[in-house]
Amino acid sequence: MIMGMPKKSSPFELLLDIDQLYRSVGDNLPEQKVLQSKTWTGIGFQLDSHYFVIGIDHLEEIILEPSYTYIPIVKPWLKGVANMRGHLLPVMDLNKLFGMTSGTSRKQHRVMAVKSPDEGYVGFLVDAVYGMQHFSMDSILSTKTVDVPELLLPFVSGVYQGGQQNWLVFDAKSFMASSQFLAIGQ
Repeated sequence: MIMGMPKKSSPFELLLDIDQLYRSVGDNLPEQKVLQSKTWTGIGFQLDSHYFVIGIDHLEEIILEPSYTYIPIVKPWLKGVANMRGHLLPVMDLNKLFGMTSGTSRKQHRVMAVKSPDEGYVGFLVDAVYGMQHFSMDSILSTKTVDVPELLLPFVSGVYQGGQQNWLVFDAKSFMASSQFLAIGQ
């Protein structure tokens, strides 16, 4: 029995009285204002010693490095073509493409299936994936504030500070439209 409340005949009436009591007490509390800053969410990944994020709207899924079929007379960074549930997935080693070395063990390597402009998918082989990263939209920095390799600069649209490291925002759309990406044949 709750102090100060009359005895009720049914449990439902008792719940109604409790609800009314708490609502009356709550009316005297100060109004809470929730400040919600707009956030940007991306998937974090690593190439060599650099940390990147790619917008979740560009990503279809993340998979372990699959078996793939080698394609002759192509650039060495095109690892081959994999079968992803009946669809062909070209797998590209971004470290090789950008002239970097892998900074992690092969067990950590992942392939990110990224949506391509032609409605298909392209697999980006990366050193590691760090899951969802959330950043305040107000905290984006210019690429001039951090050391970005010259070859990557056209494909980095900004930088977020997260924890102890800078996260470079990888612009997949610009990358897939670049001559560097499109020049697959040797």
